Amino acid sequence: MNKFLSYILTGTLLFTGTQSFAQLIGSNVDEETLALVDTNTIKLRNKLYPKKSQGDLNIYGFEERDVPIYADSVMAYRLSLLESEIPLPFNEYVKPYVNLYTIRKRNLSSKILAWSKYYFPMFEEALDRANMPLELKYLAVIESALNPMATSPVGAAGMWQFMAPTGRMYGLKTTAIYDERRDVQKSTEAAIKYLRNSYRIYGDWLLVIASYNCGPGNVNKAIRKAGGVKNFWAIQKYLPGETRGYVPAFIAAAYMMNYASEHNIYPAENMDIEFHTDTVHVDASYNLGLLASNLDMSLEELLDYNPALRRSVIPFGIEKVTLTLPYNKAVKFASINDTSFKQSSNEQLMAMNRQIAIEKKQQLASNNKKKTTNSRTITVKRGDSLGKIANKYNVSETDLKRWNKLKGNRINVGQKLVIKG
Repeated sequence: MNKFLSYILTGTLLFTGTQSFAQLIGSNVDEETLALVDTNTIKLRNKLYPKKSQGDLNIYGFEERDVPIYADSVMAYRLSLLESEIPLPFNEYVKPYVNLYTIRKRNLSSKILAWSKYYFPMFEEALDRANMPLELKYLAVIESALNPMATSPVGAAGMWQFMAPTGRMYGLKTTAIYDERRDVQKSTEAAIKYLRNSYRIYGDWLLVIASYNCGPGNVNKAIRKAGGVKNFWAIQKYLPGETRGYVPAFIAAAYMMNYASEHNIYPAENMDIEFHTDTVHVDASYNLGLLASNLDMSLEELLDYNPALRRSVIPFGIEKVTLTLPYNKAVKFASINDTSFKQSSNEQLMAMNRQIAIEKKQQLASNNKKKTTNSRTITVKRGDSLGKIANKYNVSETDLKRWNKLKGNRINVGQKLVIKG
């Protein structure tokens, strides 16, 4: 009976995608059943996502340092073979980005290939569920190189690089403790909503991809300048500089991800990540440090799987948070009846909030100090008065008197006055 149960649970875990392991089996399951579920699920997942070494993938017999170069016609032909709902032409705009991925940034491409084994099945499931082109997964390659911790100079964050206001529009919470822009599952769903809304406007996937980079306002302006033509290549020269290369970079990413072996590029083998994962649900009563200890993990390892947690605590005000765990750790979580990992979470969060308040107070004091220490000295000219000087430098007469230890309103030509702020 246990073996039969394990196979049923294995199938449910892999193909429903709606319940976590802990929800399915609860906490009161004997160890024999847990071992069977664990073993059979890992076996099946290994068949679905087999691991291949660089030697297995090197079907062309390249030497380690070989960097193959191909004619434009060859790369154009390869792109034409890809079955894609999104047009993927090869042209003079795409070629430099293909060279970027396959020649100049080969190490980065190798890491992206490794991470894609972990993230792409998740993206494909979500895109397929929304009836969207699976090729849209390559957007995350050019947005963040598949790094959920990526942050742009202007503050866009996460795998899909949402700004905080845009993220909130699509249901992503951003606080000092919890940032759902870094939650891979939730940010993927938000990106799909954004892309679907854009497609309703343009009906053209390349324009949708362009608008993801620069916003619909810039795309609409470029369409008007091009005479109303809704075609990326026709409006390209009217788009912002970064966006002109954004769509070609997307096409190049699609090429690299499909033809990496032809360029002697293979997934990095030193990526310390467990591809077989599951989810569990926790609330603010859980202490993540104690939970990690109970699961024989370090806190840093736990946070690596859950980048949305910015300060190592589960935030109050959110009923449940979904934690991603390596599959064997999710199995162990389901079997734990000990609540010791829930202790001290309130104290930990209160201490964290106190620290945040202290940091804000210190920053405010630092800003005020800078403001008051910035000063200048002026010389009173003929016709000047305290009121006139105060208005000119946007300060009060009272402050002018205090800064210069004046007892009255009288000032003299040639007198030096200090103005702060």
